Amino acid sequence: MKGRHQFRRRFSLQPSFLKEEPEDDHGSRGHKTTEELSEADEKGDTISPTSTSVRHKIVVLGGAKVGKSSLITQFLYNSFSPKYKRTIEEMHQGNFTVNGVQLTLDILDTSGAYEFPAMRALSISSADAFILVYDVNDAATFEEVRALRDQIHEIKGSTAVPIVVVGNKTDLVGERQVDTAMTESVVTVDWENGFVETSAKENLNVSKVFKELLSQAKVKYNLSPALRRRRRQSLPSLNSS
Repeated sequence: MKGRHQFRRRFSLQPSFLKEEPEDDHGSRGHKTTEELSEADEKGDTISPTSTSVRHKIVVLGGAKVGKSSLITQFLYNSFSPKYKRTIEEMHQGNFTVNGVQLTLDILDTSGAYEFPAMRALSISSADAFILVYDVNDAATFEEVRALRDQIHEIKGSTAVPIVVVGNKTDLVGERQVDTAMTESVVTVDWENGFVETSAKENLNVSKVFKELLSQAKVKYNLSPALRRRRRQSLPSLNSS
């Protein structure tokens, strides 16, 4: 389909006590080096599916220029670009191994414009979970999130849908228009959805978004600061040749 691009990346995330020698990546540009997952936290958060493989399609929605693409590229590739590039629809894929379980995340980055209603409806109907992004410095973008949430419920025919609402661009000091406490109360209490504030630019709470979403989808794993440091060392940026 014209205007649709797919970016597929594979990752192997394993606790240190399960780590084996990295796979030979020669001749496979889409494969990344093995990364360590830190030891499980005291609560013992682990993936506990009924089979050895889990796949989730995550759709990222929100208004134009709120930072949807930046959140995805920061999470998967540890990369951030200040240049705005209009997105039509791009599919990213991350393959993880946690405690011997294969976890595949198909992450769909969508357009912030509304000229593709059929494409948006199809994306929503086929998704398992959603990340709804707004700009904390633009109140109108939160209203778009409210409308998107209603649309998701209408298309899915249910309110029992894993959703995390994300307030991005917290690094822009002095420009905030959306109050944190009030918004968190609406999202977590009234809507009963997950809520995270982030800075994709500074990589603040980015991993927390996906951890919260997977927790809602009954898949739990631990992304620690140590892992993020490891990722920074081992993954090239999207701009590298």
